[in-house]
Amino acid sequence: MKKYLFFPLLFFVFFSQATAADFYTWEDEKGEMQITDYPPPTDKTIKNIQIHQQRPEDYSNLPGDHDQTAIKKATVVIYTKNDCEDCDKAKDYLTSKNISFTEYNTDTDVNAAIKRKEVDNGEEVPFAIINRNHVYGFSENVYDRVLKMEP
Repeated sequence: MKKYLFFPLLFFVFFSQATAADFYTWEDEKGEMQITDYPPPTDKTIKNIQIHQQRPEDYSNLPGDHDQTAIKKATVVIYTKNDCEDCDKAKDYLTSKNISFTEYNTDTDVNAAIKRKEVDNGEEVPFAIINRNHVYGFSENVYDRVLKMEP
């Protein structure tokens, strides 16, 4: 009987630690602040790299629903592509938080692709500009943090 309880307990302990996610901030070669849930590229000139480690106890200090006014003032532009699961997750997340955003689909709109190239030379999606901060990929933790920054 004890061994049947051991494995679920071990599974729970292991995966409860996996919920804490790190995010990175750095300044790119154009002087623009980048925020991602992965390390900065090693093939580019990067300055002021910061790793923000998120521990489970830190989640209790995050502002709750009472801080929604800061989030609602956010300016959000998101670049997407067709058949992009993370793009859909990002849009669903923003919609669930009642945050208005402007979407540019680079697969269906040639002007969107050109506009993206003016802002950032990458092709990774989703690519969001939230309060003038560049966010690559999608992570709820990173979006939460950037949305709560002052515009």
